[in-house]
Amino acid sequence: MDMRIASIVDISLVDVPGIPVTVLFTAGCNMDCPYCQNAEIIPTTSGEEMKIEDIVRQLRGHLTDGYCITGGEPTIQKDLPELLEELRSEDSKHINLNTQGTVPDVLEKSLPYLDSIWFDIKTIPEDYCKVTRVESDPWPRVERSIQLILDSKISFWPRTTYVGGLTEPSDILRISELLSELGFEGEYVVQNFMKSAGTREADVEGFTEPNLDEPKTVFNQIPEGIIVRFEWR
Repeated sequence: MDMRIASIVDISLVDVPGIPVTVLFTAGCNMDCPYCQNAEIIPTTSGEEMKIEDIVRQLRGHLTDGYCITGGEPTIQKDLPELLEELRSEDSKHINLNTQGTVPDVLEKSLPYLDSIWFDIKTIPEDYCKVTRVESDPWPRVERSIQLILDSKISFWPRTTYVGGLTEPSDILRISELLSELGFEGEYVVQNFMKSAGTREADVEGFTEPNLDEPKTVFNQIPEGIIVRFEWR
């Protein structure tokens, strides 16, 4: 069993709130968001093939209390559930997954081994193809993934990246309403887009780093039970 891996970070204090984790970046993504901070690992040919036992060996042994599996999109790796099962089998460390939810079948098999999920909701349903630059509408699969998590006991942490020139305040309101309709209550994180060494200069040329005042215009209209937390870096 192999997976494509981009890199491993020994310790991170920012990927899972309150828990120092070792971070695994899987390689490849089935979306092509123009504002991606890890653009170099979007190609499915990026990274290198590694056997699951070798990945586990490299992840273990660090002075951390958990693991964060991110990417890329980890669920395009069909052997992800086997990796998570191996990580879960020998210790009780916290296991967090970052996903955009487009592969619900792999996600469903992964759920028994997870403690928390950062779930990236890219945009409102009708804009998914435009924002993520894919041909087939992924929203039905995204919605199914959200429901699978909500039906489990895993901590569900939805978030959206607010991109100046791409995202509108009404998008945040609409996503909040969709989460409420699906039965979610809790914190919804809205983070700001930032140009960085990881973004593609030509793709982000028309985007701006947004002012916090912009998304806050809908703050008072957010449905009851949804707490929007703005993470402006």
